[in-house]
Amino acid sequence: QRLLPTGADREKLGCGERGRAARGGVSMPSAFQFQCHFVLIFLAASKGETRYLEVKDASEDEPFLLLSEDLKRELSTGQIYRRSLRCIDMLSIEGQFTFTADQPQLHCATFFIGEPEELITIDYDFVNIDCQAGDFLKVFDGWILKGEKFPSSLDHPLTISQRYTDFCESGNIQRSMRSSQNVAMIFFRIHQPGNGFTITVKKNTNLFRKSVF
Repeated sequence: QRLLPTGADREKLGCGERGRAARGGVSMPSAFQFQCHFVLIFLAASKGETRYLEVKDASEDEPFLLLSEDLKRELSTGQIYRRSLRCIDMLSIEGQFTFTADQPQLHCATFFIGEPEELITIDYDFVNIDCQAGDFLKVFDGWILKGEKFPSSLDHPLTISQRYTDFCESGNIQRSMRSSQNVAMIFFRIHQPGNGFTITVKKNTNLFRKSVF
């Protein structure tokens, strides 16, 4: 049984994990970032999804700009960063992010990454989805790439089932999730245009980091 929708191959980013990811976090040096970006563009183009990656204007919030140290410095004044999410997205910065479906979106995911010494917290601010109609919104503690889970089961303190948080099952019971390492992801399916959600992403220091990927 696949835990990620079949069409989610689009969001696997092509960033093949080299070795194990331990609880200490996943480090992504500049050369590796560039490689990930190149593979992401290639995969998106092969799937006909290049519209998500078009850089139309320097003022637009493209996924790759969120990896920029300059942008992080600009936001160091304390003001919260806000922008819309794309069906397939990657974030490395704190802020408030909103996804609103303009058409049925059946295979979407957002990948979050922090520094090796950081943990990621995802708060649901607003959710408007129809669970009864087949919509879902799930958080995974780690990443799922090409069917593989990172960190692996051997390197993670939680079982696979404990690493999933399903909004349609938890609802108001659990509206805040914290990762066990510096990567996390959400994946979602929304059928009705106009429905969506808003999340706030924060990063906290991981005081128990033991190793770096």
